[in-house]
Amino acid sequence: MQVIAAIDLWEGQVVRLRRGEFSAIEKVADSPLHAAQQLKEWGMRWWHIVDLSGAKAGGLIQRDFLSELRRAFPEVKMNLGGGLRSIDDIDWGIKAGFDFLVIGSLAIEAPGILEELIQTYGAERFILAADVRGGYVAYRGWQAVTPLSVEDFIQQWQQKGVTTFLCTHIDRDGMLGGPDISFYQSIQNTARSARIIASGGIRHPEDLDALAKVGISAAVVGKALYANPTAWRGYFSS
Repeated sequence: MQVIAAIDLWEGQVVRLRRGEFSAIEKVADSPLHAAQQLKEWGMRWWHIVDLSGAKAGGLIQRDFLSELRRAFPEVKMNLGGGLRSIDDIDWGIKAGFDFLVIGSLAIEAPGILEELIQTYGAERFILAADVRGGYVAYRGWQAVTPLSVEDFIQQWQQKGVTTFLCTHIDRDGMLGGPDISFYQSIQNTARSARIIASGGIRHPEDLDALAKVGISAAVVGKALYANPTAWRGYFSS
């Protein structure tokens, strides 16, 4: 099981949301670089960086902070997500050196463009956000919902070569109530060849053991990590 540490950026600060609501922003740190240095000291070597301001606005708008993080920690594996809804934003993310680009809205609203980008850069550079609210895939910073089930969404993009999907249970995100194990078991059973990254509700390392038992091999941890770093420090280093 791999832990992916979340760094959510809002107007230059590191924050956490509850259930994806922008009205429920909780500041974690003033400085993204300081928060990132702490993650490195705690042994976290894979980070999930989200431009929340960009997710709400519809395009990357914190490029300076994102570039700083990428340059300052070249040894760390980094996902980039939030507002990647144009060819320009995705080209920028690739050229800036991010290892994986997390795509949500573009897969719903302009799938043809995403297919072209997959042909250009390779499917392995993309993680598709199969984030779920009320049983259906959400997009546009989780503020809009499709009529698609997460299973159908994953199967559609598996057929186009995508292998990795980030599945956030939005109703549990930031609530520290524990992940929905049956939810992830159902997804993994349906999409057996896909790699599912779990996110939402994770409280402590024991939750990862429960996810591993149903076939999940990686998880994004945010609020629980910042709230109780002692429980996680050095727990995973890759």
